[in-house]
This record gives sequence, C-alpha cells and structure tokens, in this order.
Amino acid sequence: MWHTRSVLLPLFIVLLLTVTDDPARLQQEAKSLVASTDTALARGDYASALRDAERARELHERLGQQTDAAWDFNAIGLANLYLGRYPPALDAYQRALTLDRAAGDGDGEITRLNNIGNVHFMQGRYSDALALYDQALGAVDARASEKSRGRLRKMTISNLAVLQQRLGADERALDLYSQLEAAGTMQPAEEAQLLVNRGALYRRLGDPAKALELYRSAQQLFASAAHRDGEIGAWRNIGIVYALDLADYDRALEAFNTGLQLARASSNRRGEAQALLYRGEVLRRMDRNAEAGRDLEEARSVAQQAGLVEEQWKALYGVGRVLQARGDIAGARAAFEHAIHAIESVRSDIRTVALRSEFLADKRDVYDALIRLRLDERPIATADIFELLERSRARTWQDRLQVDAPSPSLAAVQQSLPTGTLVLEYWFGPSTIATLWMTRDASGVSAHDVTPADIRAVQEFSETIARPASEWRRGSAIVGALTLSQLPQTAGVEHLMVIADGPLALVPLESLTLPGTQTLLVERFDVSYLPSASYLIRRPAAPPRRWAWPWERELVAFGAPSVPSAYPLETRSLPPLPYAAEEVRRVAGELRGRSEMHLGADARKQFIVDGRLQSVPLIHFSTHAVADTRDPDRSRILLAPPSPGAAPDYLFLREVSDLDLTGVHMVTLSACETERGKIVRGEGVEGFSRALLVAGAATAVTTLWDVADRPGAEMMTQFYYSLGRGRPKAAALRDAKLQFLKSNLAWAHPHYWAGYVLTGDGQAPLPRVVPWAAIAAAAVVALVLATVALRLAMKARRSTILHHTAS
Repeated sequence: MWHTRSVLLPLFIVLLLTVTDDPARLQQEAKSLVASTDTALARGDYASALRDAERARELHERLGQQTDAAWDFNAIGLANLYLGRYPPALDAYQRALTLDRAAGDGDGEITRLNNIGNVHFMQGRYSDALALYDQALGAVDARASEKSRGRLRKMTISNLAVLQQRLGADERALDLYSQLEAAGTMQPAEEAQLLVNRGALYRRLGDPAKALELYRSAQQLFASAAHRDGEIGAWRNIGIVYALDLADYDRALEAFNTGLQLARASSNRRGEAQALLYRGEVLRRMDRNAEAGRDLEEARSVAQQAGLVEEQWKALYGVGRVLQARGDIAGARAAFEHAIHAIESVRSDIRTVALRSEFLADKRDVYDALIRLRLDERPIATADIFELLERSRARTWQDRLQVDAPSPSLAAVQQSLPTGTLVLEYWFGPSTIATLWMTRDASGVSAHDVTPADIRAVQEFSETIARPASEWRRGSAIVGALTLSQLPQTAGVEHLMVIADGPLALVPLESLTLPGTQTLLVERFDVSYLPSASYLIRRPAAPPRRWAWPWERELVAFGAPSVPSAYPLETRSLPPLPYAAEEVRRVAGELRGRSEMHLGADARKQFIVDGRLQSVPLIHFSTHAVADTRDPDRSRILLAPPSPGAAPDYLFLREVSDLDLTGVHMVTLSACETERGKIVRGEGVEGFSRALLVAGAATAVTTLWDVADRPGAEMMTQFYYSLGRGRPKAAALRDAKLQFLKSNLAWAHPHYWAGYVLTGDGQAPLPRVVPWAAIAAAAVVALVLATVALRLAMKARRSTILHHTAS
C-alpha cells in the first residue's frame, strides 16, 4: 500500500529555493520534495522517487520532524518494492516503523506493518505476511486516528483477503471482502487495487465477465491517478481473462504488450516478469513455441534477478511445457523439477498449518505434468513415481503427523507392509489415471487414458450409491473396470489399503465390481483407506499390550445428546436420533471390557477434552455431525450443553486435531457425513478421519453420506460383535457389510453399508480382554494349589515331629 500527501506548493518553486538553515525555507523545500516523490512514484520514475525521498528525509530529520521522516522512508520502501529490491525496501519500512512507534503515530505504524507484510508476501513468506497483517488489524481500533480508521481497516482486510486468495482459500477471501463494504473509504488507487483483487476472486470462482468489468474499472482508476504499478497489474489481469477464459488471444496479447511497455518504462521488474510470463503462455497456446520459449525464459531471468519466487516456478512450468511440445523431454523434465523445487522452497517457509493446507491446490498441475512425463518412460521408475505422488498430496496432513520429515521411500513403505496386504495408490491426471501398487515383495505402475465421460461416471456413481433404492450395479461395473482392471496378481491378498485421488475421494471401493466378474470388491477383500502412504511409516506405534483386564475401560461412548434448544450454528432442523442411545448400549454389550457411556445430558464436551480418552482402546460417537465444505475448521460434532440451561455445545474439527488420543486403537463417528468436508486439490478431503489420526488414534471409522438411524445402529452392532470376538478392525467392518449385503432386506443396497469407511490401521488387533470366568477359574486353581501346598507343608511338619519323638 502507499500513502500520498497533498502539497500546496507547486513543484517548480523548488528551483527558486536555496538550501539554508532557515527552518521556513527547509520546510518549503521538504514539501516540494515530498510532492515530487509522490509524482515520481505514480508515474513509475522510481529512481527520481528514491532521490527526492532521501533528500526529503534528510531535511525532515534536520527539522526534527520524525513523523514526516517516517513517511519519507515509506516512499523509499515503495520505490524499492516496485523495483523488486526487497532487502532495501524492508529496511526502509522497518526504519519508518521505528520512527512511528517513537512518535506514537498509529496511522503510520499500521501502514508500515501492512507494507512490511507486502514485502514478505512478494517473496513468498506467507506466514510472516499473515502475522504482520493480523498485527496491523489489531492496531486499527487501538491506535488509528478517527479520520483514518476506516481506510486503514479496509486496506488491512484487503491485504488479508489477497493473502488468502494466493493460498487458494477463496471462501475465506470472500468472507473478508464481505467485511469491506462498511469499512470506510480509501484513496482512488487503493480502491482500484481492491477492484483488481475482487476481480481475481470472481474469475477464480467462475465469473470472468464480472472479473473483466472490475479489471477495466480498476485500470481507469489507476490511469486517472497516474499510478503505473497498479495500471500494469490491471492490464495483466485483463489479458488473463481474455487468454484463459475467453480464448481471445489477440486481445490478450494487446493487454500484455501494454502492461509490458508500462513496466519497462517505469523499471517495474515484477510487472515486467509477469507480463512476459503471461504473454509467453498465450504464445504457447497459439503454438508459437519459439516466441513463447523466449518470453518464458526472459520472465524466469527477470524473476530470478528480482527475487520473485512465485513467478520463477510459473515460468519454469511454462518453459517445461514448451520444451515438451518441441519433443525435448529431458529439458522439460528438468524444467518441471526445478519448478517443483521452487514451490517446495516456498512451502517449507510456511510455518502455519492453516496456510499450508491449500498452498498446493493451484500448484498440483506442476506435479501432474512431471508425473505424466515420467509415466511415458520405459521402464517406468516406480520408486520415482511413488516419491512424486507422495510429494503432491496430503502434505499438510503429513506435516501434522511428523513435522519436516522427508517423504518415505517406496522400499521403506514396502518393508512396513504385512504379508497378504496390497496397497493401491491412485493418481488422476487431466487425461490419465495411474495406479501404483505395492506388496511387501513387489511393486509396479499401470496407467491408461481417461475421458471427461469417465470422470463423470465416477462422480455420478458416488452420488448414486448415496441414494437408497437407486440402480447402482451398472455404475459399479463401469467404475470398477476403470479403476481395478490393471490390478496385479491378488492370490494370497486379503487386505487392501487404498490411497484415493481426485473423484475417487468420495467413492467407497468396496462397492465396485471386480472386472470380468459379478463379485464386489468387499466380497474378496477387507479395505482400509489412507490419505497418504506416509502414514505407514509415520503412524503412531500401536500399544504393546495384547491383553487387558475386564475392569479396565475398553470403550468410552457418547450418544443421543439431550438438546433443550436449537443448536446456534445450524440453519436447518436436525432429525431426532431415537436409536442412538440404544446403539451405544448394544455396542457396549458386544464387548467384554468395562464401558463408560455418556448419554443424553451427560454427552458433554468436557469428558472429551479433559484428557480422559488417552489410551482407551475404543471411542464411539452416536450423535449428529456437520461437515462444512467451505471452512473445514467449522466441521463439528454436536454435543449436549455444558451445564443445565446453557446452549448446546460443539466439538470442532480443529479441536479434534488437538486432542491427545495417544494409545487409542479406534474412534468411530457413527454420524452423518463425517468423512466429508472441504476438498482441496492436492490435499484431499479435510474430514474428521484425518483429524483423528493426527490426534494419535490408530484408526477412524467415518461416513461418506447421511446414515439412517436404525440401520446405523444395526451396522454398528454387527461391527462390534466381530470386534468383540477378536477380529481385526477392517475385517470386522467387512463382516458387518457382508451381513447387510447378503441379507434379503432393503439394507442390502450400498446406501446402508458402503458409506462406512475405515481410515488408518485396519489390521492391528485390539487388546483381548481377560474374561471374568478365566479370572475366577484362575482364582479357584490358585486356591486349590494353595490348599494343596498348605496340606503338604502340614503333613511334612507332622512327619518331622514324629521323627523327633521316635528318636
């Protein structure tokens, strides 16, 4: 952002003034220099702006006007920022901030915090930028002047919204923009920048016409204010709409050429790099690869000189695609690898998990391009493909499991696999599906082309089986042929571990038909799901105990929370759960250990967050849950009020991640849609199962769609029946599903059983509970042995006494 000061003195008067120690003359000269600095900044003459701002700073410091000197440093920072000289820009802003705080200038402090955040933003240091924007927003109410408070709030919220856009969090950006209507007015150039930011968001959300309208308005505002940097950005965005959304390449080239001319005239390195970058992309789409290659290479060079990380990886990605089109596969591979290295370097600097979660969403294309290239190699390097797959998915979840740990190797994952286990890791590219498979002793990759119709078939099937009484067999066969046709030899395989991707994320593979048969996959294997193969290396160690005493807690369950009033966050009425309490009691009845049940008014949050769940083998919820597809942190489990008369309570997904579930074998969320949530490309579904694994649970059982109350209770009863008799978790869930499938009831439809999915470790057995009968029998045996021993001892004593008497 910037700050412009109005000046009454015409610029030419500077030529009539002589430098003396007369304060009045020094003041007049300083004002003239401020005016010339602002004019030079607006027209893009940054060298003149630097010279005049530095001289104005010297004069203001001689006059003891520290507040004005701070604004001079601000101008120096802006000029360096536009030139891509980030270290001197940061230094100037920091010196201005020091003067602001010494003088108690709240307006200056807030502006400087935003501008320092902007420097970090330009360099890809998003965590630092977020911290500074948040600090600035906190200072608005506390230290901003009444006159500037509205404008400064609007400026800061706008910066926060742009940051969320850069990270792919469009919904959060929209929420922030909705706060701007009542936040106050801004200067024309600032209003224009806000129009650009909002246009970018509308375009991303699928409304290019609205975006183009906003960009043109912004360009006119920037031009009237003679603000060159803003005008360059507006033309760039106008060109993007024409190129990527309207396919009007001629108009796109005109827009990028205009932006490039303005950038070069004002030595705006960032504007130059971006104009070259996007013009090169347009030329590539027009099959003018030689010209495109020159533009993209020049864009990369300019970006590298200016320290622009985001533009570097985008340019390298474009160069790679140009080289691939030319048939230079080795060169394309090197370019893609360098682009990924640049992306990873930025990502490693993002320390906040919330910011990392959506960072890869718009960068997955680079990973996909390299994966697709490597799939064409012969022989296919399976280990390399595996590494790329792991680097392109569920990275935030992986970070939460083990911070900064490198991706595991294929060999390391294979060594962790039990005998009889097959891992299937899927990848969906723009026109290709690949399946990487591995067992303990072998691995391989298969790939084949897919069409948009194939993708639609997968999506339609996931919707079809979620509806009771729907016709699902045909879709099961089609999707089964698409995803299971190239499996390796499965003789001896009993357990599948599935890592889904793209449209498969919401498809339970158990409901698919094995190609060439009428057999469903659930009839052949038990199945567990993983967000990433890294879990097999980083999963929490299973508790070493194989046996448990019957008086120890085996189950803690929460069900049927009493709700005296409506839940505050729910906009629709929630149906009653008449079978929820019965489900909990029946589940407890199938187990041999002690059960702790919290039903009705006792189903309270305090019993979950106070640490008492640690090391409990089984935790069960039978209640309502809500999956928020906009903001995963708002996905929630509904609980009873914390006290009589209080409002109903929630356990949010973020709070689930923060629980200590160390030593917990399995958490079951028998509620609606607990495996759904926001789908982030490159991350997958941000649902409850991942949060539970992060918290330390070895396994999570969740649901893909709404589950009916009574059938759900029956499913859970069957599931826990098998668990209570020593079956492994994945096998026990398969037993319950087969009971439904083989029944002659309506419940045989996948709607009633396929939506229950097991994520995590499905094979480790639960601790066996020592039966009371065995304890009683052992006690009787011990008593008998003790009695026999006592009698023998007494007999031996009598023999000794008689011996002594005879003597």
